[in-house]
Amino acid sequence: MALHADLSQANRLLAALPPQDRGRLLAQCELVEFKANSVLLVAGQAMTQAWFGVEGMVCQELLLDSDQRMEVGLVGHEGMFSTSLVLGADCSGWTCRAQGTGRAFGIGRAQLQEQLAHCAPLRQVLYGYADVCLRQLARQAACLKHHSVAQRLARWLLMARDRAHASELFLTHEALAQMLSARRESVTHCARRLQLSGLISYSRGYMMLLDQAALAQAACPCYHADLVTYERWWRSVAHAPRPA
Repeated sequence: MALHADLSQANRLLAALPPQDRGRLLAQCELVEFKANSVLLVAGQAMTQAWFGVEGMVCQELLLDSDQRMEVGLVGHEGMFSTSLVLGADCSGWTCRAQGTGRAFGIGRAQLQEQLAHCAPLRQVLYGYADVCLRQLARQAACLKHHSVAQRLARWLLMARDRAHASELFLTHEALAQMLSARRESVTHCARRLQLSGLISYSRGYMMLLDQAALAQAACPCYHADLVTYERWWRSVAHAPRPA
């Protein structure tokens, strides 16, 4: 339990809960570690567990065909994966794949449902977060249609930085291409332009973000819009009045 106590507020959703409610939820959780490229959920399979991110990040992928997938979300310490479980769904709509090593608090389906039934603050936080995810997913669909690969690459790199808490990212161009639903050659071309402009430095499987302010200017407006959507909601629940 000491390790849980040290990390009890590492996840922002858990940090938004009153201390007693957070403690009861964590008592039902297990701190789990995941390795790079490990799959936590598979699209179409039953969801038996949910995870609250602590360290690292997990990519939510939509399978387009037998060998192509597209990133529809990136989750780290700010959220949870398998939000559909909160809404009562039985199966996962997408695959959750770890991007690097990390840790998360895992909780079984039955235990989470029990906590939701008896804890109003938890319902407020998780239902609100699910709504935020739906809004961001809708924006992701518009982003794919209306914004260039270069803009979406800059956005994704900033999203990864926010969740990894680091300017160093271990990603291949092939993985980025799959997540952006773009040709690998297009991603390589865009990355080269960012490097020549002094925004990033990269070698095979490694990227360093050098000028993050300029990278934010190069990204599509969706990056800032997603931040505003999340932060406005999080402030509303984090500072909501609590019953005496």
